Amino acid sequence: EISCSLVGSEMCIRDSCMVVGRKKIYYGWIIVAVGVIMMMSYGIVNNCISLYVVPICSELGFTRKAGAFMSTLYSAGGMLVSAVSSSLYQAIPVKKSMRVAAVTLSAAYFCYFFADKLWQFYIISAVAGCAMWLIAYVPYAIILSNWFHKRTGFVIGLTYMGTGIGGMLFSPVVGRLIETVGWRECFAIMSIIVAFAVIPGSFIVRDKPEEKGLLPYGERNADEAARHISEPEGMYFHDIIRSPRFYAIAIGLSALSFVNTGFAGTFAAYMSDLGYPISVASAVVSGNMASLAVGKISLGWIYDKLGNIVGTALSGAFLAGAVVAGLLMPGTLPVICEIALFSLGFAFGSVAIPIISMAAFGERSFSKVNGTFMAVTGIAAAMGPVFSGHVCDTTGSYAGSYRAYVVIAAVFTVVIILCLAKSKERTFNRT
Repeated sequence: EISCSLVGSEMCIRDSCMVVGRKKIYYGWIIVAVGVIMMMSYGIVNNCISLYVVPICSELGFTRKAGAFMSTLYSAGGMLVSAVSSSLYQAIPVKKSMRVAAVTLSAAYFCYFFADKLWQFYIISAVAGCAMWLIAYVPYAIILSNWFHKRTGFVIGLTYMGTGIGGMLFSPVVGRLIETVGWRECFAIMSIIVAFAVIPGSFIVRDKPEEKGLLPYGERNADEAARHISEPEGMYFHDIIRSPRFYAIAIGLSALSFVNTGFAGTFAAYMSDLGYPISVASAVVSGNMASLAVGKISLGWIYDKLGNIVGTALSGAFLAGAVVAGLLMPGTLPVICEIALFSLGFAFGSVAIPIISMAAFGERSFSKVNGTFMAVTGIAAAMGPVFSGHVCDTTGSYAGSYRAYVVIAAVFTVVIILCLAKSKERTFNRT
């Protein structure tokens, strides 16, 4: 639907856009800036959780597999939110759901301070996972597609790099706090930081540009914007779900998400097993997050400028390469290579899914396709840390699971590329 401010007040909107151009930053860029800060909560909550696994398991007597299941529940929360997102956002505005989720995430993260039984950790992780995804990837993919009809790949990468910044800045902080004050106190402190990152921003975000009397970025006039919304390109969802290409892409994305979380969610524990102190492991995780922040914005630019096949190929190759570098540790060179390759490789899970959804099937059913892909990849991502933990408990090392990840990443990158090659090759930009 097009609001009256978009259709009936074209001159007003044009005047508003001219004022914005002369005196103010386009509000969409403010939303991007807020998104970067809010995405930092994902970096704190999800990307730092592996630092807690060893101290929690050591103190409370849990197995590594049981401890890694907290990461699984974060991913399961993402799967659940993604599965219901299309229906949820038809009933509740995105910005309102984000406000509830922001308060819920902050409160849930603080509750880790009181947990001493495994089921308590699991309940908290499930709630935090759902809340986190209602703040991060799922709503922002929709919001950014509403606000930006040009340079969208770059904008997604720029916004989602906040997860890497959060992990980069706070991984050493978390590692240091765990060593000095303990993991419980660390959770309490970080919950306050999370609250400051997400609650204020949830009141700044707007779902659509017409709420501010503006046009989407890249649209020249109200008639063009109205036509773009009323006549979207792409396939209908009932045709999409009959396409074998849809299922092949879903399986490929799921496999790469499985590799992503299976490696990243256990890498700090893997380094501890190799003899690295937690301070060093947290520093490497921080380096990974810095690399990821750069990788996300770079991958978005690559998709925009070089196309979907090149972007997917580079990201898949970097993903497999990062795991290989991990297998070659200990040593300085493997650590440097792992951090460098982490950039584009682990940016894939967040940046590429909405881009591939749009590239393969168009914008007509984008929210349903993207939500479905997010849901199925969430299931696979939930199983990655469990698989790694199971292999570690069985063999005494994560290395066996990592070797499997190299093969999986290589094979399913090729699968996605072949599917994209059968689609009409185009970038994510709408022109």
